[in-house]
Amino acid sequence: MPELSNDTVVRFIQGDEHSFKLIFNFFYPRLYYFIHSYIPNDDLAENIVQDTFFTLWSKRGDLKHDSNINAWLYTVARNNCLKKIRGSKAKRSNIFAQLSELELEMNMEALAEIDTSELTFREIEQIIENTLGGLPPQCRKIFQLSRFENKKNREIAQELEISVKAVENQITKALKIFRGSLKDYLPLAAYLFIS
Repeated sequence: MPELSNDTVVRFIQGDEHSFKLIFNFFYPRLYYFIHSYIPNDDLAENIVQDTFFTLWSKRGDLKHDSNINAWLYTVARNNCLKKIRGSKAKRSNIFAQLSELELEMNMEALAEIDTSELTFREIEQIIENTLGGLPPQCRKIFQLSRFENKKNREIAQELEISVKAVENQITKALKIFRGSLKDYLPLAAYLFIS
């Protein structure tokens, strides 16, 4: 599973803009899909992701060299979502017009209960590693190329000299297994299920 190096985090804390771009590119799609699952409005989800990264940049001096950026970002994103929902409810805003009052309340409660601690992200990483290790070799290779190297199905098929349909079947098989192993962590691991 691809990860950001500790060196990247250290350089970011010191104010290195290139390291910030690496962190941004790595986490943007993950945070977007997490936020969008609770706030199904494209523009608003994007704004919350941007606010989350703005907070990360402005608070970088408060981070320690061994900080878990993953847990930190998801905690800030979760809190930003909660603020946006509460603010919308207080103002009786139209931002969430597509959600009923009950859906909005349920999303708010679910967000409030999500554990974004460092321990949770270590558990998720371990489950992903164990699940990957349990996949048949061809299935594992295809899934890694798709989800961790962001290759298109056609590229994978050409690289492995198999049909696009075979690639699709292997990805479907892997996703089914991952859904089972990550069922308790789906909001935090949603990025794996988006192609």
